[in-house]
Amino acid sequence: MSGASRCLLACSNFLTFLVSLPLIGSVMITHFSSHTSCSHYLLQPLFVIGIVLFVVSILGMIGSCYRVTFMLWFYQWLMFLLIFVLLCFTVLAVVEVHSGMRKGVSGESPRLQQFSDWLQMNVVDRQNWLGIKACLSETQICSSPEISPPARGLYRPIKNGCCKPPAHCGYKLKNGTVWTVPSSGLASRDHDCIMWSSEPNTLCYDCESCKAGVLSRIQEDWWRLSIVACCLIAFLVINFMVGCCAFRSTRAFDKYQRCGYNS
Repeated sequence: MSGASRCLLACSNFLTFLVSLPLIGSVMITHFSSHTSCSHYLLQPLFVIGIVLFVVSILGMIGSCYRVTFMLWFYQWLMFLLIFVLLCFTVLAVVEVHSGMRKGVSGESPRLQQFSDWLQMNVVDRQNWLGIKACLSETQICSSPEISPPARGLYRPIKNGCCKPPAHCGYKLKNGTVWTVPSSGLASRDHDCIMWSSEPNTLCYDCESCKAGVLSRIQEDWWRLSIVACCLIAFLVINFMVGCCAFRSTRAFDKYQRCGYNS
């Protein structure tokens, strides 16, 4: 049983090692080939995930193949920490998504007040919004006035919130993405109506409607990631249980060797 547990642990960590290599490699290639702040801003989480998977797999393989008790002990604690972090993220994602559903965060034009204070303070705060706004500008998501059918469900809240003024402002579409103030003036002078500009690098990127559109997309992504996280947690829990068996067998082997040498 001890040999089988160590073999199974080594194989599972070898698969994790193979997954981490292309992940780290693709991030590094994109980092050096792209000079946009958007790519750097988005690739940081992927790079961290790849490094963590790489380190965990190395520790698991060395500890299981060479009976290194200390590495297996460190591997178990690191696995426990990963499972705890993923559980916290999954719970947070589910709570935030269901909170948005209760507040009616749906449709094409969600409002910023419909999202939780935590999302507003930690996702679209002043510092993070500078990076998100740079991404929106560099990807030219507003370059086309029409929404292509494949991206209609994914990007419509962002395009409606960031690429054109809110409907209640009363702007008139002149041509393309150029909106003008009617002769009678704006119907409303709230924050979003004042912040709107027809400049391609400005548009409504500083509007609350744009932040609401981005948060709406983030909530949808979090729901998908929570499903992936649940599958990953199940895989990590199995690895953790197998690692416990391998750790016990390795510790028993070390104790047997010490007793044998002493005798």
